[in-house]
Amino acid sequence: MIADDWIPQEEDINWTREHYEKMSMGDTWGVADAVLRKDEDNILTVLKASPASLLPLERIKKVCDLIGIDLVADNAELIQDPQAAAQAAAEEWTSPNTGIPLVNFDLESAEWMLLEEEEESWRVIIRHYDEGDTDEVAISPMDYHLLAGDELFFSWDGMQVLERHEIIDMADEGTIMRALEDNTVVIMPTVWKEKTVPPHLRGLIFNTKSIEEEE
Repeated sequence: MIADDWIPQEEDINWTREHYEKMSMGDTWGVADAVLRKDEDNILTVLKASPASLLPLERIKKVCDLIGIDLVADNAELIQDPQAAAQAAAEEWTSPNTGIPLVNFDLESAEWMLLEEEEESWRVIIRHYDEGDTDEVAISPMDYHLLAGDELFFSWDGMQVLERHEIIDMADEGTIMRALEDNTVVIMPTVWKEKTVPPHLRGLIFNTKSIEEEE
């Protein structure tokens, strides 16, 4: 790692502490083009990092030192494409119950669970069905993103989020307000159909036509 004169501010400290406290043991955290894992209390292990990660990781270490967390990077793998490397690693994850690869689970029917409402702590339940037996595994939202990809991660209640270019086209054509009034698109609120929506989906514009209908 390299050093600089950056000094952590209170918001940096609070943000890091809150994110760390929401992580369960074994959860991974993608930040600053690096992949970190919570291995045990007060330890974050850097699994993978890119050359661009070095300075941000040094700053994260400064914050961790202030809140009593050890950031361990001794055996970190230096990579050029952290996202691709993380996705490749996710393909090797297996169920702790049966050894079945998690990529073979029913990712489309994943169940989002809000564990702690005040802290917005979430887990994603994925299941594998085999001759009447059900294997159920709870994973972090980030790990689900790596396993399932963008399309499933940015979908809710059978609806898909509109891409940026689709929103721009509607804005250019002057049809976005009519679409909102007709409920053919919706800006995702905090609660949808009496269910709390994960934070990463709130405020995004969704096509209310279900995935099944489009197919």
